[in-house]
Amino acid sequence: MKSKRIHFLILAADLGWISLSLLTSFYLRYHGSPDYQFSRPIRGEFFLLLGASLVAWFSLYTILELDRFRGGWKASAMISKTSVAMILQMSALVSWGYLARLYYSRLLLLYFGLLIWAGVTLIRLGALHFFHAQIRAGKSRRVVVIGDNGLSQEIVYSIRRHPELLYEVVGFLSPSGNGDPIYGRQSSSASRVLGSLDALQLLKEMGVHDLIVVPKHAPGIELESFLVRCQEERIHILVLPQPYELYVSRPKLIEIGGVPLIFVEQPSFSKLAVSTKKIFDVTLGFLLLVPAAVILTVAVGALWAKERRLIRKETRCGLAGRPFGMYRLDIETDEAVASRYHKLLRRLSISELPQLLNVLQGRMSLVGPRPESPEQVRNYSEWQRQRLKVKPGMTGLAQVNGLREHHPTAEKIRHDLEYVLHWTPVLDVVLLFQTIWTLAGRLISRQEEGGSSSSKEPLPNKRELSQSVIQPVRE
Repeated sequence: MKSKRIHFLILAADLGWISLSLLTSFYLRYHGSPDYQFSRPIRGEFFLLLGASLVAWFSLYTILELDRFRGGWKASAMISKTSVAMILQMSALVSWGYLARLYYSRLLLLYFGLLIWAGVTLIRLGALHFFHAQIRAGKSRRVVVIGDNGLSQEIVYSIRRHPELLYEVVGFLSPSGNGDPIYGRQSSSASRVLGSLDALQLLKEMGVHDLIVVPKHAPGIELESFLVRCQEERIHILVLPQPYELYVSRPKLIEIGGVPLIFVEQPSFSKLAVSTKKIFDVTLGFLLLVPAAVILTVAVGALWAKERRLIRKETRCGLAGRPFGMYRLDIETDEAVASRYHKLLRRLSISELPQLLNVLQGRMSLVGPRPESPEQVRNYSEWQRQRLKVKPGMTGLAQVNGLREHHPTAEKIRHDLEYVLHWTPVLDVVLLFQTIWTLAGRLISRQEEGGSSSSKEPLPNKRELSQSVIQPVRE
């Protein structure tokens, strides 16, 4: 199933649901009332509101990418994005009604907004269930990844975030004899086996449809010959462009005389966008200051009464790597010795609330990559330093995906660079909504995430590739 087809099917389902929601809202509001006669004036108001709603949703669907392909199909992300879209939709309708002097019932608009949100959210959850059912039923394209570097793991993780592709990774092949730092194994016979007919025969027996090639260097003669034979057997070849560090860019494929080239454009932000983000941070920061002060008064009071601790300042790197003092509650961060109270404060991120002061000072943003210490920043590669192009945040894309301070920096940087590349003011609002869902999940969960846990699904250890064995992916 093509992504474009899914895009239009979900859009058609949304527009159909909006029409049904408006009809239902009129019925719920005016049913039993003597005013509820679908007379010509009432019909006129109905169709005007319907037309405005469909146009507004079509615009939001395109601008906000409400098909949920870019960021994956995580339930909390879908619910957060549809919530923001519903708020923008109703705000647009109220504004349009005011300008057109069409004063609709507030109860009617409330019914309409709630029905829109519930319906479009269920449409996406239903689509997600359908995709997983198709994969479980074996109606997916079976994929083998060729690569012996960390990007192999990244590819599998990305595929699992996008079930609409109907891809199922069933194994790995290694194109070289080099040791793999991710899997900690040697594959000395891999080069010879990859070029053999046994590996190709095994791919055919497994019903493999696609090979994803993730080479560390330019492919050698044996790999090239192997890929040519795979193409002759109608196995599709997908190649990750090198260097993958171009990930934090907007790529565009162009062709010159049959030679494919990738045009890359580094993300940049206009002065208006930067000013908008600053105004958003200051405005919402002031609004959050009062409830945060109430929570902190209780938390700090208990800390001072029990342990004579208050707030500490830690040196972190902000925009362009400039150091600043980041505020947080003075609690124990070592899980082995931390008290249950300290763990609760960290689990609910109450320990990070003092960073609202950093936001109001202009050193941090509400949303952005989490700030790291100067020692960590000094070890950044040029590619990793691109996360310093924006102000650090109290929450970010990595955090709503379950990655916190105890997780490796490399795992968080992928999400941080994705945020830098695709940042919009609306994305900040969506991530704030998603942060609420994340904190609610931590509150109701029975156990805090362990220090070695990760938001990514675990991958199997890749053993040495023997005469005709492809190491399978265990679910």
